[in-house]
Amino acid sequence: MLSNTPLRTKMIIYTVLGVFMILTASTAVIISTVTTQEEKLAYQQSVEMASNYANQFDADMKANFAIAKTISTTMESYETADREEALLILENLLRDNPHLLGTYVAFEPDSFDGKDSEYVNTPAHDETGRFVPYWNKMNGTVAVAPLLHYDTSDYYQLPKSMEEDVLTEPYFYEGVFMVSYVSPIMKDGKFAGIGGVDVSLDYVDEEVSEVRTFDTGYAFMVSNTGVLLSHPTHKEWIGEKNLHDFGGENLEKATVDIKNGVSGHLETIDPTTGKNVILFYEPVETGDFSFVLVVPKEEMLAGVTDLRDRLLIISAISILFMAALAYMIARSVTEPINRIVKDFKSIAEGAVKGELGVRADTDVEIDFQEIPKGLNEILSAVVIPIRETMRVTNALAKGELKERVKVDVQGEFRELEDTLDKFSETLNIIIDDSNAVLTAFRHNNFKRSIQIQGQGDFKLLTDGIEETRLVLDRVTTQRREAEKALLEYARKLEHSNKLKEELESIINSSPVIVFLWKYEEGWPIEFVSENVTRLGYKVEDFTSRRILYGDIVYPEDLEQVEFELARNVESGSEDYSSEYRIITRSGEVRWVDERTFIQRDESGEIHLQGIILDITEHKKAEEALLQMEEIRKKEIHHRIKNNLQVISTLLYLEAGNFNDEKVIEAFRDSQHRVKSMALVHEKLYQSEDMISVDFADYIQNLANYLFGAYSIGNKDISLKLDVDKVFLGMDTAVPLGIIINELVSNALKHAFSERESGEICICLKKEEKENCFSLTVKDNGRGLPEDIDFRETDSLGLQLVTNLVDQIEGSIGLNTTDEGTEFRIRFRELKYRQKI
Repeated sequence: MLSNTPLRTKMIIYTVLGVFMILTASTAVIISTVTTQEEKLAYQQSVEMASNYANQFDADMKANFAIAKTISTTMESYETADREEALLILENLLRDNPHLLGTYVAFEPDSFDGKDSEYVNTPAHDETGRFVPYWNKMNGTVAVAPLLHYDTSDYYQLPKSMEEDVLTEPYFYEGVFMVSYVSPIMKDGKFAGIGGVDVSLDYVDEEVSEVRTFDTGYAFMVSNTGVLLSHPTHKEWIGEKNLHDFGGENLEKATVDIKNGVSGHLETIDPTTGKNVILFYEPVETGDFSFVLVVPKEEMLAGVTDLRDRLLIISAISILFMAALAYMIARSVTEPINRIVKDFKSIAEGAVKGELGVRADTDVEIDFQEIPKGLNEILSAVVIPIRETMRVTNALAKGELKERVKVDVQGEFRELEDTLDKFSETLNIIIDDSNAVLTAFRHNNFKRSIQIQGQGDFKLLTDGIEETRLVLDRVTTQRREAEKALLEYARKLEHSNKLKEELESIINSSPVIVFLWKYEEGWPIEFVSENVTRLGYKVEDFTSRRILYGDIVYPEDLEQVEFELARNVESGSEDYSSEYRIITRSGEVRWVDERTFIQRDESGEIHLQGIILDITEHKKAEEALLQMEEIRKKEIHHRIKNNLQVISTLLYLEAGNFNDEKVIEAFRDSQHRVKSMALVHEKLYQSEDMISVDFADYIQNLANYLFGAYSIGNKDISLKLDVDKVFLGMDTAVPLGIIINELVSNALKHAFSERESGEICICLKKEEKENCFSLTVKDNGRGLPEDIDFRETDSLGLQLVTNLVDQIEGSIGLNTTDEGTEFRIRFRELKYRQKI
């Protein structure tokens, strides 16, 4: 059946069928693989998000438990039993930890100092006189009040009965929804009271309600019994609703998992929106809570659905495109072949009728023109001597034996003339045989040999006819071989054109754009692939020189691109890569990665060949990673600051366990040193680059802290600052802060012991010429002894100062008189070293 099908139809059928089968199979595999991976990735990202938030809240709860444990441990070893001092400790803890709602202790009757009867109904005490202070911010300001309901509430009764740390279930206390972190105070193995902190669940609701995923996804927190601790829209459900209230077997399973501290996810109907959603829940181990992430399934898998639809559309378009392309290829190949075949048929019909003047039409495509031209040349070369031979033969048939060939031919046709000249003498004898041979010639049959062999001159005639027949047979054979060679050439040419079109199609469908530039000003373009339309331009925009390549390079990047190209050309490089921005036809700025190949011909002329790839999305991903790194650094400095503040508080609390003033002073000095380091990390956390510290602001805060810490009382000691706007890196700021702490603390403790007034001056200047800094700390107190060598003194503070000056590669000098003491320090900022 296919043997009768036209070549054009076969080519279209085979091409479209092959493309359809390949695209169908590959699209099915791609859709199955990609959509499965995308769906797994969407689930994995949601699980990781829920886990990260759960870990974050778990860390906060552990920190709160640590504060409660610190209070109970301090009270267990607190021998002074000073209620005012204990109140101050609780107040400071509350002020240093803004996220806490309240701090408190509650002692059993007469378990604190045995003096409950003296404090009946006084502040921080109730009608029993028990020491039950509750520092809190329930009304917005820090205030103290006696604890309520401790004789019945879990926050007191559970640690009392269990004698271990307790995190309460969420409950309402005076209208505030909260949880309590409580640790028992044990003295001599017996329960003496509790120490704890309260955390309002409002801040949990605020933080969790800010969580968003996809377009309408949200998050909330529940207790291990399923009670809602937060909700972004239904605030009235908090503390009132339970997961059981929403019904459904799936939610029952989630409730059981949450109670057992198991993570997981399930598909259900959102009671708030009525949408089909996926609930991802992760346990917060410290509080027996769970973080629940609600993700609409349709939004989570929207990318998967869109990707599948796009692949199907691309496949359909590809099939249609290949069908049209196959039709065009088949038509471009078969039409000239059909015309040539038609000419051959016309020539053959004319030859059969004796019309030897018919010629093939040469007005065909350039790739096929040689076929009709060659055929016409062959016909002309054969027909002319044949006609002349016929003329002479006709003359001989009339008895005109003196007739000779009059045309000038070459080669073996010349022999035909000679043979005809001699043929006249013996023509009568061999006329019949010759007519038979000539008749065969007219029918293009050159296989009929001469039958009658003449003698003498007649033999020459018959031999000439035979030689003519052989020549014509050989010419015919050569013509056929030439036709065969031409057909083979046409086939190879067709294959070459097809490969060229396929290569262009591959390039134009790829994300890579190919350019050929001239190494001239503005880089005029000699060639650009058609997929330059991805940038909104047309090929003609560049090949017509209306737009040069330099015109689309982002102006701020143009100088760097020119420099890199010139440097690589001058250095003899053959290729190099670079990244820069370009401007699309619509004005959008896109990042591209260019690979340039530098070609040099024998004359030294330079041509540039390159490919560019759009890497804008990759650049955006890098920027997102850098932003995440900045957030991570900020969190690290914040946590270091918090930890140093906890250490400072512990040193302060531990100092209360000693009566020796030197020991207490040592603890206080250590506390101030830690505080100076904490201030550096606080300033780094607040800075924009998280690398440098506004040291002028830092000195102001540190000095104010030290003046308050040493409680100068009725003395009129003033602070004078003369500080330039200086920013220092952490490697310099930390040791320099400790130096200032030691020098100012030393002045406050010793310089004014016999005076009621005085002044401390801190001066920090930048010396522009030498790129150095000078720090001066002086006071107008009584001064140091003249014979003291501050580098060899037993004072830990001065030893620390000299060592830290060496650490920052500086120099220190001392000037002491009756009018006071002056320390002068010169240093250069240490280059910030990135820690890996």
